[in-house]
Amino acid sequence: MKQKLLRGSHATGLAVRIIVSVLIIALIIWKYDEFKNIDIRALVEASSGVVAAVASILGIYLLKSLVFVVPASLIYIAVGLAFPTHWAILINAVGILIEISATYLFGIIMGGPYVVNKLKKIKYGDKILELHGKNKLSAIFAIRFLPVFPIDIVSLFLGAVRMKFLPYVLLSLGGILPRVILFTILGDGLYDYVPMQKLAAIAAVLLPVALVIWVVRYAMKSKKTEEENEKGPFEPLKSSRRSVIFDTDIGPDCDDAGAFAVMASMAKKYDVKILGAANCTSNSHGTDALAVLSEHFGLDIPLGEHKGYEVLPDGSKYNKSLAKKYNITAKKKSSATEFYKKLLSKAENDSVTVITVGTLTNIAEILEKEPKLFNLKVNSIVAMAGKFPSGKEFNIESDIGAAKYVFENFRNVIVCSGFEIGHGIITGFAQKPMQENPVYDCYRDYLGGKEPYLRDSWDLTAVQYAFEGNSDYYSLSKSVKITVSDDGTVTAEKDKYSNRYYIIQKAKNSEIAAYLNTILVEDCVIDNSDGEMYNVDTENQKGLVT
Repeated sequence: MKQKLLRGSHATGLAVRIIVSVLIIALIIWKYDEFKNIDIRALVEASSGVVAAVASILGIYLLKSLVFVVPASLIYIAVGLAFPTHWAILINAVGILIEISATYLFGIIMGGPYVVNKLKKIKYGDKILELHGKNKLSAIFAIRFLPVFPIDIVSLFLGAVRMKFLPYVLLSLGGILPRVILFTILGDGLYDYVPMQKLAAIAAVLLPVALVIWVVRYAMKSKKTEEENEKGPFEPLKSSRRSVIFDTDIGPDCDDAGAFAVMASMAKKYDVKILGAANCTSNSHGTDALAVLSEHFGLDIPLGEHKGYEVLPDGSKYNKSLAKKYNITAKKKSSATEFYKKLLSKAENDSVTVITVGTLTNIAEILEKEPKLFNLKVNSIVAMAGKFPSGKEFNIESDIGAAKYVFENFRNVIVCSGFEIGHGIITGFAQKPMQENPVYDCYRDYLGGKEPYLRDSWDLTAVQYAFEGNSDYYSLSKSVKITVSDDGTVTAEKDKYSNRYYIIQKAKNSEIAAYLNTILVEDCVIDNSDGEMYNVDTENQKGLVT
């Protein structure tokens, strides 16, 4: 039923666009000579009376809002010549009101997600969307005030994104009227210098062609859009086969090591390439711990580390001891910026998913220094970050500025696995493996005491979703605008034009934990005299022999 409604919506939208386009083209063809040779001064002079003259002028404003043919300045000047100044200003103001209202409505009919998606792909388009998303009314006013921005194109966009009508009208009139008054008073000193005939002829020829191309492209993309909606806004790694960069604050908790194990296992299972791993803390031993884990899982990958301001410098209970036990240190500890720049420069466009289970420090740094490169190469970020629909969480609070920067400046998809997802999904090790296992060592050294070594699975679930996406375990929220406040509080508000999402848990904690525990112990041989496997009771957090 949902898919039928979706297809019906696409069909209706296409039909409306075709009908409107055909009507506009027919109008241009029918009135081609009038458009080509329109003379506003003559039209006013030929009117039978004042009322008819005013009606003619307002009709031109309405026509202009639909076909974008008549330069606005010519109308202002002609009205200024035909009427006393105060009446001319009033008539032009009413005409502008009609024009911006009609084009706003036209934007609602013709715009929507299509217009927004197109804006994301053009220069500064994302900035326009950002300004609208933040409701920066001063910026909207500035766009209206400066004559370099076409009145009707801006109106079309603001209608497409459903800006509230009252502030739209007030800001539009406030920004446009100063130049309307100027041109009205100016008179026709510049009138003869404007090549009206040529402009009208060019517009009359090009507009129908542009509308036909636009409708055809929309029709061709409808099916693709429908398919994308069916599979969701985020394509998991198991089907996209995009490469992975793993970014972690390994040390302050042991689930980072568990997440690394899940990533290594799923990358092998789904034939996904891991490009590298980065340590986002100031604890250099964390990079050594990543080197140990990489060697254990047979991954020959480059490693990077944060080398800027301090972030969790002492947050480690196992990094140093792990490197010492296995006598492994990172061969080359390049800065996170160099690490990302080198990997992304070699990657294909839209070919990388970044999985981050720590602060967003490294990502903010590379995004600030190389925004074009990062946005071009990185398709999506899956982050263990935030608490939804609102709340505070460690990774965000540990570097609030970085989190704010990433959410505000990354152009593509961000999927958040919030605190509420991994909390209560208990995974780990019930007993020491027969073979040496650095993941086990991380859990043991972090938790201390006696077995079993069990911990919440915040980072593991983020990795699981990145690889497997929507399933019996999880679904995805509708698109939301995610905001990080100055105190680290994360809030999510519905925004159908956003590309931010958070994970919603569907399965029971015990079901997800059982699945993840299987992955954690799959390369371990359990040391039991009777040879039986030793699993974890995730509800009671104790060992069970099965």
